[in-house]
Amino acid sequence: MQDTALAASKGYPGMALNAAGLESVLKAQQQFRHATLGSLLVEEKIITQPQLDEALDYQSRHHDKKLGAILSDMGAATSLQIYLAVARSLGAPVVCLNGFDFDHRALALITPELARMHHVIPLMFHEDRLVLAMENLLDTSAIHAISFVTQRAIEPVFAPREEINVAINKYFDTQELELDRLELSDYYYEDDLEIWKEAERLANETPIVKLVDNIILGAIHQRASDIHIRPGSKKVDLLYRVDGSLIKKREIQKGLLPAIVSRIKIISRLNIAEHRLPQDGRSRMLDGKNIVDMRISTIPCQFGESIVIRLLNKSEGLRSVKDIGFSPRDEQLFTHLINKSYGILLVTGPTGSGKTTTLYAAMREVARHNLNIVTVEDPVEYEFEGMRQIHILPQINFGFPQALRHILRHDPDVIMIGEIRDEETAKIAVESALTGHLVLSTLHTNDAPGAITRLVEMGVEPYLLKSAVIGVIAQRLVRRNCAYCMAEEDIDPFVRTTLNVPNDEVFYKGQGCERCNNSGFFGRLAAYELLVINENIRGHIMPGFAGSELRKLAVAEGMVTLTDNAIQLARQRDTSLSEVYRVCLEVL
Repeated sequence: MQDTALAASKGYPGMALNAAGLESVLKAQQQFRHATLGSLLVEEKIITQPQLDEALDYQSRHHDKKLGAILSDMGAATSLQIYLAVARSLGAPVVCLNGFDFDHRALALITPELARMHHVIPLMFHEDRLVLAMENLLDTSAIHAISFVTQRAIEPVFAPREEINVAINKYFDTQELELDRLELSDYYYEDDLEIWKEAERLANETPIVKLVDNIILGAIHQRASDIHIRPGSKKVDLLYRVDGSLIKKREIQKGLLPAIVSRIKIISRLNIAEHRLPQDGRSRMLDGKNIVDMRISTIPCQFGESIVIRLLNKSEGLRSVKDIGFSPRDEQLFTHLINKSYGILLVTGPTGSGKTTTLYAAMREVARHNLNIVTVEDPVEYEFEGMRQIHILPQINFGFPQALRHILRHDPDVIMIGEIRDEETAKIAVESALTGHLVLSTLHTNDAPGAITRLVEMGVEPYLLKSAVIGVIAQRLVRRNCAYCMAEEDIDPFVRTTLNVPNDEVFYKGQGCERCNNSGFFGRLAAYELLVINENIRGHIMPGFAGSELRKLAVAEGMVTLTDNAIQLARQRDTSLSEVYRVCLEVL
């Protein structure tokens, strides 16, 4: 988001920080000389002239494609750089929403749902026009929709999507909470039995529907991975897990819990009459054009049913190999491994360390080669076109081993196993790798060499592993420093000693601001170690070998340890040293 901070210095029509500043920029807007998008991108050295010529040549043969989309697909410029250049080419102001003095009369003209659907937020009025902050100034469908609803002419101005989402969550969240209290207060009953009796009826009424939808959409726009609805004796807590940390968002009236639970069960096709047993379900939420898959789990607790909703956002969760964060050397090694025709590639780490994301990135790369790919998962998290994905059902004795036996008869080139949990699955995976299949899977170990010893402990013979395993990645997710509130980090001497970093070396940490929910972090990135099984390492995989010796050998062969990789991220100011210590303590 540093592009926005530099906008004014690059000669943009103005970086407005408040309503008065924006007003003056809008008055001067008519004096601006418009320019073409391509020439501006070249002028600002974002792209080169040959890249522009190539994009224009492609556009001349594909008239339905816009120049910005072509340049983005080419990797010549980021979407944010293109949107900023579009703003300049149109003479539109660039607005910083952090601390902007919003006109609440303008905010009241549209609903939170409409703002989130089109990723826009009203700022103020300019003469008789509604000033609307948006990222894509060429999104005419959004402009027409807001104009129709508000019955106002629209004056679009540029703001980054992240800032728009923060503003929506901040300014509309209060309105939604007040609406919940006002409209839903009529639904409170003293008799719990009466509440449960009315829950099914209330679950389909507008206030409950809106409340549940707003809870889910709010979580999506705040980049939450999970929603927790946690009942207490007198109230219900709503929490979002953002960047691995649980953040309390609000308290909900205790009397609304049955209706909320019933609504969630209805959308996930669960039994709303069953309150004594845990249930698991699935559903989907449409966020604009983006489909978000949800996994729902309910558990009966002391004060009512507790609900956790896992959000699987394809636009956020699916990445390419280039997006994982490999160094150039390791990206080349990893790509070479997944392009082999046989062998086992393992991704290891604890729950929530990004193993599935890395596996799916590998499959996206492999799928480019028109191969027969079959996955066995528990459950299927993301749906892929062109792959056969199998959801195991242990309750009917259809687990990983049973599924693997059958898919080997379907002539697969690549097999993805969600997790190797037992000896039978491990042995079938090894046999599959030895008979000409590329096998991708996960395993729960602390480090990469530990995966080899874990498979031996499961009952796989070392001589089979020598030929079967081609590589192991161990990874953790570290929280990324917020770029807006980063400052020099005050580090405990014990942390420096443990991580073996000099006492005078400076590191940085986010201090907490509005953009990062005062956490100091925004997003996460992977710290990893990549073990490639070469001939020298294969020669040391034998009965009785020690994992520690294998680790020393791997480091001697060039493996950068997970801790060293994480420290390098801290040196690049991507994360803090205290975060490295927290995440990597178990592998030190």
